Order: sequence, then structure tokens, then C-alpha cells
Amino acid sequence: MKTRYIVGITYFTENGKEVAKRLKDNCPNVFFEEKPDVLELSLWVKQCFYERIPLVFICATGIAVRIIAPFVEDKLSDSPVIVMDELGENVIPILSGHFGGANEIAKDLADALSTKAIITTATDLHQAFSVDVFARKNGLRILDKDGIKVVASKALKQEGIQITSSFPYFVEGNLPKNVEIFHDSASTPTDVYLSDEAQEGFTLIPKRLVLGMGCKKNKSFEELLEFVKSEFSLEELRQNLYGIATIDVKENEVGLMKLAQFLGAKFMTYSDEELRSVEGAFPESPFVEETVGVSNVCERAAVLGAGLKERNLVLEKKTGNGMTLAAAKRSEIHLSF
Repeated sequence: MKTRYIVGITYFTENGKEVAKRLKDNCPNVFFEEKPDVLELSLWVKQCFYERIPLVFICATGIAVRIIAPFVEDKLSDSPVIVMDELGENVIPILSGHFGGANEIAKDLADALSTKAIITTATDLHQAFSVDVFARKNGLRILDKDGIKVVASKALKQEGIQITSSFPYFVEGNLPKNVEIFHDSASTPTDVYLSDEAQEGFTLIPKRLVLGMGCKKNKSFEELLEFVKSEFSLEELRQNLYGIATIDVKENEVGLMKLAQFLGAKFMTYSDEELRSVEGAFPESPFVEETVGVSNVCERAAVLGAGLKERNLVLEKKTGNGMTLAAAKRSEIHLSF
């Protein structure tokens, strides 16, 4: 599986322009969209916040803070914002460092410039467990953001953190220090509940829906969104969409990437060989097979994205105006820390 994401970028000096060029040359998994010259800066920022596009400002921190201030609303939906100086020596995430991923993006950008990201969040500095990062990585919806501070406080004090799951799970890798996870279908006192329903405590609910999509080249974000909304409500997508999956020849399809970021979902791409490995009978298109090497993209991608091994769909292939859509649901939840 490959993944890419879009970042909006702007600068105000020739040195800043050179830093932006270095980023583009050295970040193959990031698609940088520069602010259009014809668009006023505040309108561009407003649009990026609406689409939940990460923002990179190559300028003084104060300038970036004043520009984004009117659009900052909620740590669970604000765009990640990173500032760097015009020499590319300091890379500083200033908004949505954890749930939005600004800290990780900053580290990637700093690596590309052979410099260091300046991280100020306490859990990162002390290498302590961050429950909001855990939620983002694993496609878990946070019901009450106030619970993040409670768990973070315990992590910083090096107190034990207990996670209790009411559904089966698989842990990938090692657990962080002081973190324990248990399977228990009954509600017991714990720090974090993993459940498909709200519990009387800090609850993370797994997003299970995966959309498999295909489209003609350069389909706009707006067209793709309206197509998906013909089958699913925006509320359902916000609450339950884990990822959007497609074939790797579409890894640079800006509309699909924007759709995933707008909906807070992962953008996943697979090779034709990976798609063909899915077992089951799928509706075939000779034209699609001739074009991309596999006769069915959307259904196979949905199955793979959901972690399934054979055809098991909650929405069979739908077509419209050069777009295709199918959906599957995650049944197994794999947790990485």
C-alpha cells in the first residue's frame, strides 16, 4: 500500500521560494499546492481549513499566527499548520500537532531539508503515549476531546494507562511503556474504552467504512464529494469513514487525495497485482483492465482497504459521470502504537 497527501504551501521571499523548491524535490510522498497568485491569502487559508489541508508557511511565525487565527476552531478538525523560516533551518508545527499530524509532517519536512523539527508538545518531548495520535493512526473516533488531557497527564506522570476493548483486536509492534490493553466485553473502570458504542468514560470508536473508488483523470474534489454523498451522508462519512482506496496509478489524483483529507480518512493505493489477489467474483470491465491492468478497481480496493481477503461488500459497484464507488467494512481492527 502506498499513501500520499496534499500540503498547501506559501512564501513571501525569494529565499522562501527556494526552500519550497527543495521541499518539492525531496518529498516524493507529498503533493505541494502553492497559493495561487490571484487568490487573497486569507481566502486561500480559509479554503484550506475547509478542506482540512495541512498548511506550510515559509515566513515569520507571527505572520502565520495572525493569518490563521480567524479559522481556528477545534483541535479535532483544524488543519495542521507548520511554519519554517526562509532559510529552512527551523521547522515548527504550531497547530494540530497530534490529531492533525502536524508534528509528523514537520519531521518529514525537516528530514527533507536535513534539519530538525522543533516540537513543543510535552508527550513528544518525553516520548510518552499520546492517545490522540494513537486514535488518528488507527482510525478511531474521539467522542470527548477533554479526555485527551486526562490521559496525557497520566502519561507524563508515568502512571499506568489501561485500555479496554469490547471488540477483538490485533496489536502490531510493542506497547508503549506503562500502557496495557485488555479485551473485556463488560464495562470496567479503565482509562480508555475501545468500543463500537459510547461508554461511561473516554471512548474511542473504530471507523469501519472503507470506500473503493476509481475515476477519470482530473476529476475535481467537488465532483467526487457529491458522488460519494449520493450514497452516504456527510455525517456518516465524518463519523465512520476509515479510508478511501484506489489503484496506485491514481496516487497523484488530487481530487481523491483532497476528498480523503476533507473527510479525515486515510488515502490508500494498491498495485494492480495486489488488487488481483483479492478472491471472489467481481464485475469486470475490459476497458479498465486494458487501461490499468485490472478489470475492477473500486470493489477490489474497498476489500483490500478494509483488510479483507475476499469479496465482502456493503455497497456494490456504482458508476456515474466517469466515477466508480464501492464500500466494505473493517471487521478486524489492527492497533499500532
